[in-house]
Amino acid sequence: MFNIRARMSTIYSRILLFNILLVIILSLAPQLVYIHYFSSAYNQEINRQSTQDVSKLKYAVDETILDRVIRLVNIYFSDIPSNEVLAYPLTHDISGNGFKIAEVSNFLTDIPYKLNFLQSVEVWYTAGNIYINDKYNSYLDSEGSRKSLDEEWINVLRTMNTPNRWLPPRIIPPLNTSVITYLSNIPLIDSLANRQAVVAINIKESAIHNLIQSSPTDGETLFIVDETGKVLVHSDSQQVGQNFSQKDYITSLLHNQDAGTFEASVDGVQSVVSYAKSKYNNWKYVSVISIDTLYQKSKQLKHYLLITTIILLTVSLLFSIYMTHWANKPMRSIIQTIRNLGQSDGQEQAGKNEFTMLHQVMDRVSHTITDLNHQMETNKPIIRDKFIMRLLQGDLDQSDPQVVNMEKVLQLPFDREKTACMALKIFGTEGIGLKNEMMIQYSMLQQVEELGDYGLCSTMDNAGHIIVILNYSHVLDKVQIHNSISGQMKGKFVLGFGREYDHAYSHIAQSYTEACECLNYAFIMPAESCISYEDLAIAQRKDHGSGLQIIEQLSVAVRNRNQEMVASILDILRKGLVSGRYHIDFCRNTVFDAISIIRTTAIAMDIDLERFLGYDIRDYGRKMDNVADLTDWLTGVAVQIMDFHTADATEDDPGTALERQILAYIEQNIYNEISLSSLSEGIHMNSSYVSRIYKSVMGSNFSEHVAGIKMKHAESLLRESDLSIKEIAAKLGYTSPRYFANVFKENFGCTPKSYRDSLGS
Repeated sequence: MFNIRARMSTIYSRILLFNILLVIILSLAPQLVYIHYFSSAYNQEINRQSTQDVSKLKYAVDETILDRVIRLVNIYFSDIPSNEVLAYPLTHDISGNGFKIAEVSNFLTDIPYKLNFLQSVEVWYTAGNIYINDKYNSYLDSEGSRKSLDEEWINVLRTMNTPNRWLPPRIIPPLNTSVITYLSNIPLIDSLANRQAVVAINIKESAIHNLIQSSPTDGETLFIVDETGKVLVHSDSQQVGQNFSQKDYITSLLHNQDAGTFEASVDGVQSVVSYAKSKYNNWKYVSVISIDTLYQKSKQLKHYLLITTIILLTVSLLFSIYMTHWANKPMRSIIQTIRNLGQSDGQEQAGKNEFTMLHQVMDRVSHTITDLNHQMETNKPIIRDKFIMRLLQGDLDQSDPQVVNMEKVLQLPFDREKTACMALKIFGTEGIGLKNEMMIQYSMLQQVEELGDYGLCSTMDNAGHIIVILNYSHVLDKVQIHNSISGQMKGKFVLGFGREYDHAYSHIAQSYTEACECLNYAFIMPAESCISYEDLAIAQRKDHGSGLQIIEQLSVAVRNRNQEMVASILDILRKGLVSGRYHIDFCRNTVFDAISIIRTTAIAMDIDLERFLGYDIRDYGRKMDNVADLTDWLTGVAVQIMDFHTADATEDDPGTALERQILAYIEQNIYNEISLSSLSEGIHMNSSYVSRIYKSVMGSNFSEHVAGIKMKHAESLLRESDLSIKEIAAKLGYTSPRYFANVFKENFGCTPKSYRDSLGS
C-alpha cells in the first residue's frame, strides 16, 4: 500500500518537474533569443537611419541644386544660337551699346524664374570691363555707375584666381537676402589670363535650409560646413555663419574620408556623428544625434519585452502546475483498483500510466515545433521578397553575419562568381491582378532556368517591374534569354540588362539601377525590346540640343491651321530624339515642352482643352510608353484643335487675341513669379509696347490684374485643398503670409483664415 502511494507521488513529481522545465525551455529561451536579436537589429536600423538622413540630404542638395547650378554656366554661356545674348559679350565690347546691355540684364532676370532656388545671376565681362546683374547694369569705368556698386564685391569677381569657387553665405540687397554664391570663370578650363567673364550664381540660403528642415528625425541636428569648418546652412538658422573648426568632432570629420559615422562628445553630450562629402565641392553634410535619443526607444522596447516575457512565463508556470495537479486526480482513483490487484499487476499498471502521460507531453511538444516550422515556411516568401528588395536598394552589408545567415535560411543561390540584374516591363497588365502578375513572374523564371546554369531570385519593385538577379559562372547569353521570354509573352514588353559584375551585394544594387535605366530609355527606343546598359553609352549622350527651336515653331503652325507643318515638326522632333543620342531627361522634357505649347496655344485660341477632349493632355502624355506613340497622339490633338477653330479665324479682333494670349500666359504661370518682362517674352512682344497698352486691353494695370487672378486661385485653394495658408501664399509667389492675408482681405473683405472657417460652418 505504501509502495503504491509512493510510486504515484513519484510519477506526479516527475510530470510536474518535466512540465515546468518544458514551459521554461519553450517560453523563456526563445523569448531571450528574440529580445537579443530584435534589440541588435533595431539598433542597427537606427544607425542606418542616421546615415541615411545624411545621404538623403546630400542627394537632395547635390542633385537638385548644386548640379543644376554648375551646369547653368554651360547651358546659358555655351556657343549655341539660343545663348547669343549672353555669349556675344564674351568676345565683343558692348560697353557703348545700351541695347545689348539691357538685353543681357533682361536675360539674367529670367533665369531665377525658371529655377526657384536661385536669387540672382551676375556677370563681369572682361571685354569692356562691364558688370551686369539682374536688377540693374553699370559701366565699371563710369564714375556715375560706381556710386551704385559694391566695389568690394566687384573686386572679388576681378581678382578670382581659381577656375571656380564657392562662397559662404552673404547678405545681398535690395531685400537683404542671405545667399550662397558659386563663382565660375569662362572658359572654365582655360588659363586665367584668357578668361572672358566671371559668372556669379546666387543660391537662396533658405532653399537649402528648407531641404534640411524637411529631413531630420526627432532629436537630430543637420547642417553643412565648408572645408574651413564654417557653417553654411543649419537646421537652427541662428548657427549659420558660425565657425565650428575648433570643435573636436568637426576637426575629425574634416580630416576623415568622404563619408563615415563615429561617436563623439558634441557640446558635452555623447552623440553619434554621421557625415558625407559633396561630390561637387568640399562641403560636408553632417548629422548629429545624441546616443541617449538614438537608443532610447530600443531600451524601452527591450524593457517592455522583458516584462512581458516574465508575466507570460509566470502565467504559464501557474497554469502548468494547475493542469498537472488536475491531470493527476484521475490517477488517485486507480489506487483502489491497484489494491485489489496483485503486486506485479499494480507495478505494471503504474508504469503504463506513467509512460502514457509522458507520451502525451512529447506529442504536444512535437505539435508545437511542427506549428512553428509551418509558420516559418508560410511567411518565408514575404521575408525573402523584402530581403531581395533591400539587396537591390543597397541596404544590406554582405559582411554582416546575420545577413549571411539569412541568405542561407532563405536559400538564395549566390554561390557563383558573376552577377547581373535584368528588369522586365510588360505593357498592358493594368487590372490583371496580383495573382496573374505572379504567374507571369514564375513562368519567366522557369523559362530562364531551363536555358542554362543560372542561380535566380526575383521580385517586383515599386514601379511594377519584374526584377531578376542572375548569379552564374559562364557567359551571360542575353539574346537567348530575350528570345525565350519573347516566345512566351503575347503582348509588348521591354527587357533591360544591367552590366555584369563580380558577385557582391553592392554590385547587385548597381546593376539593378542600370537595368531600370534601360527601361527608362525604352521611351526613345520604341523598336527595341531588349536593351543593354553598355549599349546606351550614357556618358557620351548629350543633355541639350536644338529641340526647343523646333518646338517654338509648333505654336505658329497650330495658330495658322497648318496641319502638314504640325505633323512635320512633330515627326522631326521624334526622329531627332530617337537618333540624336540625347539623355532621357532631355528627351522627356523636350516632349513635355511640346505638350505644354499645344495646351497654351489652345488656351490662347479660346479653347477649354480639358472640357473639349475630356482629359488633361499633360497627365495623359506622362502615361505614354514611347515617343513614337506620343508624337502620333499629340499630332491628333493638334489636328482636333485646328479643326475646331477654323471658323471665324480671319475675323478675330487683334485686341481680343492679345487678351487671350495674356490670359493664357498668366494662367499657365500663375504659380510662378510673373513679371512684365517674362510676360512679354512669353507672348513674343516688346515689353515697352505691352506695358503701354496693357491697361487698355485688360482694363487694369499689370500688377493689379495679376493680383486679382492670384486671389481667385487663392479662394479656390482655400475652398478645395488642405494646404495651409502659409503653403498657399508660397504657392502663389507671396514670400510674406501677412502680405498675402492683407491682399486677400482687400479683395474679399475677410482674412483667409476667416474665409476657410466660414466654409466649415
